[in-house]
Amino acid sequence: MKMENRKLITKRGITGIETAIILVAFVITAAAFSFVILNVGFIVSDKAQTTVISTVKETSSSLMADPVITGYFSNTTAGDQKEVCLEEMVFYIKLAQGHEPIDCSDDNMMVTYTNARGHAIIYSQSVTNGTVTTLKTITGDNNSLLEIGEKIQVSIDFTQINLGLMKPPMALHTDKYGKPF
Repeated sequence: MKMENRKLITKRGITGIETAIILVAFVITAAAFSFVILNVGFIVSDKAQTTVISTVKETSSSLMADPVITGYFSNTTAGDQKEVCLEEMVFYIKLAQGHEPIDCSDDNMMVTYTNARGHAIIYSQSVTNGTVTTLKTITGDNNSLLEIGEKIQVSIDFTQINLGLMKPPMALHTDKYGKPF
């Protein structure tokens, strides 16, 4: 009988070691899988963050207008507000914080004008610089590249807008001007 008890005790010890080895193997496997899952999660999260950042850069405005806008009106002594016309406007643009330089040459830039009665392109390759819209570098070098710290003056002379270029075409020249509300 004493021999049988020894065999049972010995078998119990081996069974415990086998169970411990199996448990350790499960823990190591679970740790490896959790590492892989966490790593993939971090990669996906990083890709999502990169996508969000690039989307915000794309949708945010690259150009900023300085808060000072000067308008020159005609018929300011008229009693009727409908007779007052915005004939010229001057404002300044600069590069928004954190954006890349922008090429403001005639080939790459387009300015449009829209009012309640119509729409027109007032600066592009087809509408030459110096007639309706004039761009003049105020601070910085005189190349067409708008860089950080540089400022460009934009002058728009609404009297020079061709009525035939407005969409829809205007019948009266006063229809192309901006009006006070």
